[in-house]
Amino acid sequence: MQAPGKIVKVNDTYMHVYHIPQQTADHKNTIVFLSGSGTECPTYDFKPLWHLLAGRINMVVVERPGYGWSGQTGLSRDIDTILEETRKALKKADITGPFIPAAHSMSGLEVIYWTQKYPDEIKSIIGLDMAVPEAYRSLETPLFLSPMVWIAHLLRRPAARVMTKSHPVVKNNLLNKKQQAEMYRITSKQLLSRNMVDEIYFIKRNALKVGEGKSPSLPVLCFLSYDKENLKQIPTWGKIHQEYFSTNEHVKFINLPCGHYVHREEPEMIAESITHFLSLHGMLC
Repeated sequence: MQAPGKIVKVNDTYMHVYHIPQQTADHKNTIVFLSGSGTECPTYDFKPLWHLLAGRINMVVVERPGYGWSGQTGLSRDIDTILEETRKALKKADITGPFIPAAHSMSGLEVIYWTQKYPDEIKSIIGLDMAVPEAYRSLETPLFLSPMVWIAHLLRRPAARVMTKSHPVVKNNLLNKKQQAEMYRITSKQLLSRNMVDEIYFIKRNALKVGEGKSPSLPVLCFLSYDKENLKQIPTWGKIHQEYFSTNEHVKFINLPCGHYVHREEPEMIAESITHFLSLHGMLC
């Protein structure tokens, strides 16, 4: 199955980088979409949002090993390895910065760590219900993860069919028939992949390491899910973020009455807010 973007060799595997170019050749910055844990097909998962911004700013979706059209890696899922994979993939795909990472969920840790290690590469952060280190302080690895993975692999085809048909990118006709078939095959292939599962085992130690560094001081636009069901899992979700960014004078929080996948459920609101925020800070041409 041919990937829609560029496949690049990174360490012991291949990674998929999907580029949505700006209309003008001279771009100031590049938004880098990074998915949360378990998002099987990030390129199409983010499409409800990136298609609204297409042409206005340079954008890419980087798919980690075990996601989308990327292969599996045998390397550790520690935060240093994950970050360096992203940076190598961007470089090999000839994508230049400065970068504005748009992080969903768990990828918030990678983005924060990116600002800590390579502050000159990052101009701003867009948080799509992104995680911060404190969110994982009391996290326990699920006791029955292995049986869950076995069941998921056993039922991956019917599960992938339901997941694809119910996805907003399909329901809103943003994919043609060929792309829908691709999304189904990718979802079936990558459902709870080995690398996804490994990330779960590493998440707490990654959060602890990122938590040892400084909170970002650059402009941050943070979209937060304020859905009642979502807040039942972490009632202090908003408070955790406000406390983490308490010393940042350039942070803006936007609460959205939707679930955790904010970019799927409120793409119009998010696209408009991103455009306004980046323009306000002089990051759009």
